[in-house]
Amino acid sequence: MSTPHSARPASPRDPADATPEAAPRGLRDRLARHPDHRRFVLWTCLAGCFATTFTMTILGVSLRAIADDLGSDVTTIAWVVTAPMLAQAVSAQLLGKLGDLHGHRRVYLSGFFVATLAAAATASAWSAASLIALRTLGQVSGTATMPASMAMLFRAYPGRERVKAMGWMSVVIAGGPVVGLAIGGWLVETIGWRPIFLIQAGLAAVALGVASVVLVETPRQTRVTLDVRGAATLALAAFALVFGINRAPIRGLLDPGVALAFAATPLLLALFARIERRAPNPLLPLALLRERNFVLPLAIGFVLQFAYMGGFIISPLIMLGVFGLGQAATSLWTIARPIALSASSPVGGHLGATYGERTAILAGAALVFLAMVAFSAGASLESLALVIAGLVLAGVGMGLAQPSLSTLVASSVEERDHGIAVSTMATTTGIGAVAGVSILTALCADSASPSDFRDGYALGAFVAAFGILAGSRLRDPLTMGEAGDEAAASGESGTVHASRAGA
Repeated sequence: MSTPHSARPASPRDPADATPEAAPRGLRDRLARHPDHRRFVLWTCLAGCFATTFTMTILGVSLRAIADDLGSDVTTIAWVVTAPMLAQAVSAQLLGKLGDLHGHRRVYLSGFFVATLAAAATASAWSAASLIALRTLGQVSGTATMPASMAMLFRAYPGRERVKAMGWMSVVIAGGPVVGLAIGGWLVETIGWRPIFLIQAGLAAVALGVASVVLVETPRQTRVTLDVRGAATLALAAFALVFGINRAPIRGLLDPGVALAFAATPLLLALFARIERRAPNPLLPLALLRERNFVLPLAIGFVLQFAYMGGFIISPLIMLGVFGLGQAATSLWTIARPIALSASSPVGGHLGATYGERTAILAGAALVFLAMVAFSAGASLESLALVIAGLVLAGVGMGLAQPSLSTLVASSVEERDHGIAVSTMATTTGIGAVAGVSILTALCADSASPSDFRDGYALGAFVAAFGILAGSRLRDPLTMGEAGDEAAASGESGTVHASRAGA
């Protein structure tokens, strides 16, 4: 399938773009006028996404080797995965809003630059604490590139073409970690874990140089101030919720820290709502919470990620503990899921662009539900084939749904709010993933009983079913006429928003 594009010239560089840089402005202006500029933007964002994500799974499969090298233990080194996850949940909305206010290109390049330096510094980490700190810095900086990438792509691509662009983004988001999973163990055994981050820094430096030439700035809101109180309160609420979900299976609900986190979450959210109602320039306009095509995709993303990631994390456990597979065979079968996601994401983009986002989301949600049913049946019948089928179905389902979920969320807001919209989506799905991983792992982690896995997967199916119900309530812009697409093609974002306000 070819990369989606058209011959319409890209929008000229925004006059507000005054970011100092080494890249020749003349070359950037010429590229901005090129008929295929939007295609250049897409491939640039894809390269940046790959450079910042492919090491995620390498760390996961190398915890023991890293712990031995740093004189630490696996429990401590595991925070190299957990700490960035918590930090990303805290920072996502702030980073997205900064892009809305100060320009997504500026935020993208700044975040990418810090992530590149952090990757290089990770190679010289001298202790477990330094490694965790550097990886957290690198992942949070890399997180800044995701909402910025999507906002720039939404600006470059009109209407239905956005879904196709999101399909290609999903390919790399899923495919980058696949590369790490496939070659991570071999690389660590061959050259060690430290040179891997020098390789990442080199790839990131090249992608950063290309981005500085290709990307053009989005409009800035120079007279709008950042809602610092709202950002801080929402960050604390997200941290409390993610911390509570992550620690509850380990420490128990009665642990003082866990209980405090869960008790603080609704209080902080209530305080956030109060701040936003009074803020002249709110971080997240509360009116969006009455927008069906904004709220429902967030809910669908949460429940699908709960099932998708929860089911994925316990699948190796059932293969090892119930079916008696070795580590190599387990890794081979487990990789089927992200491969299926990468392969189906462009199809999901095409499906959403052709038949509507609602259709693609419903199809994807139904497949994720069926995947959990297949998992549960496989555990009950002790059928490895059904478990593998579940992995493939889950990957295809998320590949079909994910591009349209991101597009619907962004299309339900005005262009100036794209950053906060997609970062809110990222936080919501991230919390869903943490919840699924934590709860299903608690049910099955130390078990070799098929019935425990059956029940865990059944819980995932129950949660995923709500994705189908919520998807049926979506309003598909395709059924509301083509006026929105035409407006988007001419850059009239406000018209698009108005045409969808009743959705």
